Amino acid sequence: MLGLHYETPAVWAQQVLADPAALLLDHYFCELKAAAMAHRTLRVHGPKVPALKKLMTDLANEEMEHARQVEREIRARYPWPAAPKGGSAYVQGLRKAAAQEGNGNFLDMLLVCSLIEARSAERFRLLADELKGQALSGFYEDLYASEVNHYVLFVDLAVGQYGEARATARLEELRAAEGRLVAGLPPMARMHYGCAAVK
Repeated sequence: MLGLHYETPAVWAQQVLADPAALLLDHYFCELKAAAMAHRTLRVHGPKVPALKKLMTDLANEEMEHARQVEREIRARYPWPAAPKGGSAYVQGLRKAAAQEGNGNFLDMLLVCSLIEARSAERFRLLADELKGQALSGFYEDLYASEVNHYVLFVDLAVGQYGEARATARLEELRAAEGRLVAGLPPMARMHYGCAAVK
């Protein structure tokens, strides 16, 4: 359903859960950035796409609620960890790939957002499976379902604005770029980074 070109190995979840506080903190910042992205999308594109008012407002509110949930999980389990340095090489790389291979238009923005949500969904699924029987498994199950819905939301918006043929063709191009990007990122206890090789 997600159509990702690179399938994250299941062992990724074991690797990142070796530093669960760092993973949760990165997740927390991801949710804050997703809420900010929804607000920015509405501000920049809302005047031309009226449907965005409700869709992006609802999305921003949901992402902020997720951030609050993650914050509660951190505070209940760990001392507040040190913030990671630098931005997300994944998000920066994906936006750069879109700009290089396209023209940085609204279509690419929607599809880049859809791919970030799809990758998040894939990884929440892996975390839920790895933690089966533990308290956080249900937490990640719920997030998986939400991220799938967000992925569909952005793809549907792209199709509605640009037509199915153009949107799906461009999505496939960006899926290929996203797959190459994430496969080459180093392993780190962050949501969208690489997986260490298993010997």
